[in-house]
Formats: sequence, structure tokens, C-alpha cells
Amino acid sequence: MNIYSKIKAKVLDERGSLTILSTSLFMLLVVSSFLILNASSAYLAKRELVQVGEELISKAAHHLDSNSYYSNSQNPSSSISMGSDPNSFNPSSTYTGGASGVLPIDCLSAYQSFINEISGAQLRGNSIHFDSWNCDGSSVSAKVSSQIKHLLVTPILGSDSSFLVTATISAINRLQGAN
Repeated sequence: MNIYSKIKAKVLDERGSLTILSTSLFMLLVVSSFLILNASSAYLAKRELVQVGEELISKAAHHLDSNSYYSNSQNPSSSISMGSDPNSFNPSSTYTGGASGVLPIDCLSAYQSFINEISGAQLRGNSIHFDSWNCDGSSVSAKVSSQIKHLLVTPILGSDSSFLVTATISAINRLQGAN
């Protein structure tokens, strides 16, 4: 009997234990379940961050620029573009004039309102930070972020650290009935 037929006989032999196969398939199932649950948790955390951010920026967008509104001026009295550092205040006049049906926004009041609202906002027990802010007099936008812990923590898979969730949100203050 040659070596090839001995190997073939061993391979075709049905004796042995299914324990190794069952255990490895079970471990594969557990690991994939952990990964799927953590990925789903990250997706839901992003949706929650967008929802909280939209609520905060909508409140900020409702600060009417009375001077522009009542004077029918096409240029708002202020526009702001800045990072998360409150000392990086950079007023500019980039607003080129009135989209139909859009109320002018007081950018400074909107920014202060957004800062006050976001300072108390939390996502799953963690604070929400903003990375950038932009207001052109007719719309506001911000980039917000928060550190979130994984839903299932397993030191073996290295998932005991937190991850950063970011979202860009924006709002415009339209007149009711305007397109």
C-alpha cells in the first residue's frame, strides 16, 4: 500500500469527533453576532446623534434677524463661520441675498442658542460636541460628534474602546406655505 492510498483512507475514514467542528462553528456564530450587534449599535448611535442635532439646530435657526426682516434688506446683519473654538469668531458678509420664502437668521443669536443647547445635550450618557458652525444668514449648519462605547464589550475581540460618531446637520427657516 503506497502513501497516497494511506492518506486517502484516512481522509475517507468517518471516525472522529464532531466536537471540534461544532465548537468552531459555535464560536464563529458568537463572534459574528457580536460584530453585527456592535455595527447595528453604531448605526443607531449615528441616527440618534442626527436626531438630537437636528432638534438643536432647528431651535437655533428660529432666531429671526429683525433688522433684515423688517427693512426688507437682502443682506443679513451678520453671518458666522467658525470652528468649535468660541474664540475663533469670524463674521463675514458672504450672504448674497434672499432666497424666496426664507426668513433671515440672526447668526450671533443662533450661535449662542446652539452653544447653550448643546452644552447640556447628551447621547447615551456622553456629551455631544460641535466641531464646526456655519451661518450665512439664511441657513445654519454644524458638525457634531460624540464618543460612544460599544454595545457589547469583549476584550478578546478588542472592542472595549469607544468610537467617534459624527454628523453634519443643517436647517433653514422657511415661511409656511413657501416652496
